Amino acid sequence: MKRRLMAFTLPLAALIAGCDQTAAGPQMSMAATLTGAEIAVNVINVYQEAAGGGKGEYLFSKVDNYIVTQPRLDVEVRPASLGFTAEKVSVKYSDASGNPFADTSSTFNNAVAFSVPRGYTCPATGPCTFDPANAATQSFQKAELYVLSDAAIVTAAAQCVDGTSAVLGGYVCPEVRMNATFSGTTSTNAPATLKVSPAQVYVHIANVTDEVRK
Repeated sequence: MKRRLMAFTLPLAALIAGCDQTAAGPQMSMAATLTGAEIAVNVINVYQEAAGGGKGEYLFSKVDNYIVTQPRLDVEVRPASLGFTAEKVSVKYSDASGNPFADTSSTFNNAVAFSVPRGYTCPATGPCTFDPANAATQSFQKAELYVLSDAAIVTAAAQCVDGTSAVLGGYVCPEVRMNATFSGTTSTNAPATLKVSPAQVYVHIANVTDEVRK
């Protein structure tokens, strides 16, 4: 007995989709983190002078100044990944509950300029051929990236004091997180974005001094 084989055909769209996975060529594949963001706040507790001199009734606390450390960007470029040139960063700030932090300072856009290399090991001299045999993980770092806006810094520092009680060394400042997305182009000039894992901003009281007013 002969068996008749059933013929079938795939739709043209399916064939195109199947080929497209290899025809698309190299893609951008990277993982990025931001670390080291810090706002160190120096606070003054203000007191009324006592009748006999010295520190009397507590009046209020105020921010004297603060020291800001902008974060460092670390990028792990996966083997054979395209490179990336960043032109803009968009940062959204959130509080401990995930809600926008301080309303008006919750989003920050800024121009940037840096390039992340492709996922290949290239010779010290001469052109890089981007041969598959040279595909390898690459690392990229960019220190002191301006992603903490002035408005977010001022708001976070101000929330370290509430004006109702003297600030002590262990006072809890607000918890601030950043979600940053870099926009730019790949090494083939195609539009691309690089999203960064949510990053913590370390906001804390660095120093507390007293001031007595007559």
